[in-house]
Amino acid sequence: GDTVVSGAEELRHKESDRIASVVTGLSALGAEIEAAADGFIVTGAGGLPGGRIDAAGDHRIAMLGAIAGLASRGGVAVEGVEAAGVSYPGFESDLDMLVR
Repeated sequence: GDTVVSGAEELRHKESDRIASVVTGLSALGAEIEAAADGFIVTGAGGLPGGRIDAAGDHRIAMLGAIAGLASRGGVAVEGVEAAGVSYPGFESDLDMLVR
């Protein structure tokens, strides 16, 4: 089925277009995702293949990639995962505890 995120148009007008960042990041990992004016739509396709995502210094995208890696078949390499520490200093250690 589809997962629809809507009512989030303000995310297009932050320091960066966060909807576009999510769509670009998840697309790079093999998600079937398309942007909408106020969100995005993910079409369930039997799992996320995985791959590589560049956080580009954005703590939100770093965490998105790391969590997507938990749900993926092949894992996700997150370039710049340390950016997560901006808003969640213990993110990497907490994530490590989850996967042990």
